[in-house]
Amino acid sequence: MSSLTTSETPSTSNSTPSNATLEPAATVLSTRLNSDVPGGRNGEIIVAKPAGNKSTWAARNPGWPVMQPRQPLTTVEKEHHSMHAASRQISAAQRKDRDALLNEAIRKLSDEFEAKVQVVATTHNVTQEKVKKLLGSHKYYWNPRGTQLANAIIHDKAHEVNEGCARGEKLTLQQIRGLARTDPKYQDMTQDEKDKLLRALTEYRALKNTSIRATNSAAARDVQSTLEHIFKILDGLALRTGVYVCLFATRGHVYDSSQPFWYGTDNVMDFWEDVMDLEPDEIVRKMEQWACMHGKNIEERNSVEGMQRMCARILNSGLRVVAKKKIRINFVNFEVAIKARYSIDLLGWPEGVPFQSPRAITNAEHLRTLRDALKAGTCRWAYMSRQQCEQFQDQLKERRTAGEVVGKPRKKRSDAGRKRRRTAPGKGLKSAVTIDSSSEENSSLEDD
Repeated sequence: MSSLTTSETPSTSNSTPSNATLEPAATVLSTRLNSDVPGGRNGEIIVAKPAGNKSTWAARNPGWPVMQPRQPLTTVEKEHHSMHAASRQISAAQRKDRDALLNEAIRKLSDEFEAKVQVVATTHNVTQEKVKKLLGSHKYYWNPRGTQLANAIIHDKAHEVNEGCARGEKLTLQQIRGLARTDPKYQDMTQDEKDKLLRALTEYRALKNTSIRATNSAAARDVQSTLEHIFKILDGLALRTGVYVCLFATRGHVYDSSQPFWYGTDNVMDFWEDVMDLEPDEIVRKMEQWACMHGKNIEERNSVEGMQRMCARILNSGLRVVAKKKIRINFVNFEVAIKARYSIDLLGWPEGVPFQSPRAITNAEHLRTLRDALKAGTCRWAYMSRQQCEQFQDQLKERRTAGEVVGKPRKKRSDAGRKRRRTAPGKGLKSAVTIDSSSEENSSLEDD
């Protein structure tokens, strides 16, 4: 949808460490998509080529979209901003007077309404609450939070008129709304044209959401504001439901300027002090040391080995939560060892991904698809109903009757048939409940 232009940009770091290697600025491709609404110069997204400077998160992730930092206003923009501020003050004063008149009219209408409700209730010998309930028996509908066609039209028109404009020359939101309202091409659009505009806005929002911050200071502000918003949400959740939540966050590189955070609802941090014998500050500092020691970028964090471990942990953890037992997955004998024995099924396994241990999957795209499905909850564990269990048992019987070998038989012990010394009760090592499996499959899912 957007034309690509090549330009030279200076280094995006506000402060470069003394031991950082400085290289010439990278050539970037600017999409010129400034924001959802026109006139937004601060949302420009660029794609940088590899450079030697590793002082920022953007420099350590070449090839990823980068959000341009906020730039100071020019003289023209300052004058334009002052004019708008004065106009807004006048509009606010006028709106205040209108609101006062409206509030007075509403108050009078409410008094008249209460009096009429009382008359109706007395006449028909019912309560006022019943009358109000009958009067208010209508439905309230929430507007969907999906992408709206009006926003898609504004986005398309903004890209059309603001493309290539210098700072201070771009049209405002009100101006472009007027242009879009009178533009003939937006009047009688086909469904395909509407879908195209909606898809363009959705893709741009997704690109903007996954773009990385260009400077350390911008990244630190984003971290702080986002975490503060999350803390407020979790405080409300704990108040409504009584759930306990704790959260630890830290920077991922020694050059990053964001500070480590820890958060806990109510007295949840007493758990770490009383049970784990660790202070929250100690935990977050050790986490910071671990993260800075690795200093991985996006590609390194999403390596094949890392995604294999993540998928295996999510699968095993989910199975233990549902089964309420410390067990592990047996992919070879899944139908017998998991579905038939525990009446638990794994729903939503992604199509095209082989059903096997994540550690046996070496295709990065397959692992990424499986990881996203597990994180989104589309691939999840669930108990089977009684009817499903009976149907599955009947299917197993039919397959075995037909001569099919269901699953993989266990290997025969090398000392089978010989007498073995029995360990006295209480003296042997205690082990977790395990699923019948081959040694190769069990070892492939060991937690790291």
